[in-house]
Amino acid sequence: MLTFDFKKINLPPRSKVLDVGCGEGRHIFGILHEFEDVYCYGLDQDIPSLDKCKEGLEFFKELDSNGTIFQEGSVYQLPFEENFFDLIICSEVLEHLDDYHAAIKEIHRVLKPGGKFLPSVPSYWPEKICWLLSKEYQNMPGGHVRIFKKHQLIDEVRNHGFKYNNSERFHGFHSAYWWLRCLFWKNQDANFLVKIYKKFLEFQILQNPAWLRISERIINPIFGKSIAYYFEKE
Repeated sequence: MLTFDFKKINLPPRSKVLDVGCGEGRHIFGILHEFEDVYCYGLDQDIPSLDKCKEGLEFFKELDSNGTIFQEGSVYQLPFEENFFDLIICSEVLEHLDDYHAAIKEIHRVLKPGGKFLPSVPSYWPEKICWLLSKEYQNMPGGHVRIFKKHQLIDEVRNHGFKYNNSERFHGFHSAYWWLRCLFWKNQDANFLVKIYKKFLEFQILQNPAWLRISERIINPIFGKSIAYYFEKE
């Protein structure tokens, strides 16, 4: 389940790609599936997630011609030289950071001029509803410390030396799932509605029939849980 449409970007062979806050590696694996002969790096602070990434590479052996690297590290101090990457992905990370400006500045440092920067964050009003429904969701350790408005984030990233190209919303069916979890926070895992909706999402992710793909494209502009941005370094 990707939060970006990689078909919308041009990535020449031998490009270097960094996923900051890579989690279990879904976007790295998406890049390997979409592009040939690229060098991928995944960075995260969560060791169990990095272990999952390395396990996942077993399924992408034929595509991983250049040896993808997953490593522990911080977005505040990226262990790479200046102007190193052609593409940097930063999905669902900035809303967790105390100093996201420092993170964007560091991303700018290691991205080549003309390189692409793809951040994503929770969409404003679906996230706002989660905060209104549950104080526990809002105050989770390591959780979201802010909600970005679309044009606020565009302007702030521009101020760090990036050009804005476009944006789009994804995961329209996921907003209602998180509203249900927030509404029934204290017993969310046992709640009948939460469990039924989770099974629906699992069906969507694993099977994703045409009627669901079309339906989600229709509702994404309004209900999309995440908003993905496409920038490039000036």
